[in-house]
Amino acid sequence: MCDIAMESISNLLSKSPIIPACRSDKQLEDALCSEVNVIFLLESNISNFKEKIEAIKAVNKYAFVHFDLINGLSQDNSALEYLVDQCHPHGIITTRKNLIMTGKKLGLYTIQRMFLIDTTSITSAISMAKNTKPDAIEILPGIAPKVIRAIKNKIETPIITGGLITNSVEIVNALKAGAVGVSVSRQSLWSSVE
Repeated sequence: MCDIAMESISNLLSKSPIIPACRSDKQLEDALCSEVNVIFLLESNISNFKEKIEAIKAVNKYAFVHFDLINGLSQDNSALEYLVDQCHPHGIITTRKNLIMTGKKLGLYTIQRMFLIDTTSITSAISMAKNTKPDAIEILPGIAPKVIRAIKNKIETPIITGGLITNSVEIVNALKAGAVGVSVSRQSLWSSVE
């Protein structure tokens, strides 16, 4: 089990709503030394995911792994059980409904990632969040405060946003629109936003 007691994702992000989204070893190394509370591990493979997750946990940060992007593992329930057995991350990020359900059964935080490209995808995202009941949804791209507000008005699920964010104004606008967190890859944006 996790070595940090579970609380709501909103609470995890209340003091530090910025989430480093790490694709490279250098990004992860920098995120481990940052003041953030949660780290998204976006890329890993079957030979290094355990080491990366353990490094995040070793500095008392919450480790969320984008399960769909672990090279060498299929995206099925058995592979998720294997991940949990090997290193038990605090949570997963996935686009797959079945993995949200399995992750919840395994005691993980679950974040359902959704790509919003038109009004139909927004309606679908709202419906999916109501059905799967993840701990949070992550909507991409993150530069549309109008969309964040529209979804927030229809569901109670906490919203994280990310993608295409290039400056602190976009982070502030996402948070003002109702997002509880913003995932960003740019290290220059990982410090607190006022």
